[in-house]
Amino acid sequence: MSPRDLITRFEPVAWGLPLVLVVAAMMALVAWLAPPPSPAPLRVAVGPWIGYEPLVLASETSDLPASVRLVESVSNTESTRLLHEGMVDLAGFTLDEAIRLASDGVDLRIVAVLSDSRGADALVVRPGIEDLAQLRGQRVLVEDTAVGQLILDRALAEGGLSQPDILKAQVQASYLTRRWSEGDAAAAVVYEPFLSELEAEGAVPLFSTATHPGLVLDVLVARTEVLESRRDDVVALLRAWDRSVAVFRRPDSLPIGMLTADGRVDGDGYRHALAGIAFFDLGESRRFFDGSPSPMQSSIDALVAILREGPLGADLRVHPGIVDVRFVEAALRGEPAGETP
Repeated sequence: MSPRDLITRFEPVAWGLPLVLVVAAMMALVAWLAPPPSPAPLRVAVGPWIGYEPLVLASETSDLPASVRLVESVSNTESTRLLHEGMVDLAGFTLDEAIRLASDGVDLRIVAVLSDSRGADALVVRPGIEDLAQLRGQRVLVEDTAVGQLILDRALAEGGLSQPDILKAQVQASYLTRRWSEGDAAAAVVYEPFLSELEAEGAVPLFSTATHPGLVLDVLVARTEVLESRRDDVVALLRAWDRSVAVFRRPDSLPIGMLTADGRVDGDGYRHALAGIAFFDLGESRRFFDGSPSPMQSSIDALVAILREGPLGADLRVHPGIVDVRFVEAALRGEPAGETP
């Protein structure tokens, strides 16, 4: 083929090449100028425990930041699984559950104290049982969570018993009311709102956190990598919590109908359940981290001692930096967490 033939053959390509280059350049420019895609929502798991209700209210009233999504799990057992598998970024747990998760190798930090149970956790019994010692050889329902085991251990100890002295039946919290109605269990470890449901059916509390404040503290935990990549979103979440706590301190302004829409308890039952919980705003949460040792460290030390008496024993390990107060401090100052020292 002659040079002239080659030129003739590829002439259309030669004329079209500049156009292709211009289009490619324009596409590259558009891609460069376009805003980056929005990050995935920050996912926060909470179980059906009244101590997390301010977050539920914030979600229901669209007061959560647009970058945050609440995941309502059926139990803290499910929240544990979600956090373990990386399907959520933060979660509400009792302090002992957070300690156990950290000991199991989940790289997490406690970023806030949310609430304290003041009667909202209890061991209840059938009418006619008047002493914890009467539970020897009896079936007791309990959720397979750290807090369930903790309440059970403390209650049995007051009756001079231990877990081998009873018949333990493990039940997820959302099925506990149905399981109780079968009538073959003498006692159950339960928390609100399920506690109010069982009391309405005649169950009698023999042990509760009303006389053991600080035994069941609720905390917000976050995966450590989230604290590095989503600092401002975590701070915004804490501010939303703070606003909701302020609403819960004005009971007359609470949208009770919205909060009881699931039908588990009515308005009176919900208000009764609220009487057994103390919610902490950010200022109160911050004070848990003050002092040497801080109230938080004292609670951790006490719970570690209790948990080491159980199956984990000496294998229980707690990271010395498990508490991270920077985010509460930033939220209180109204500054992005990235600006904290």
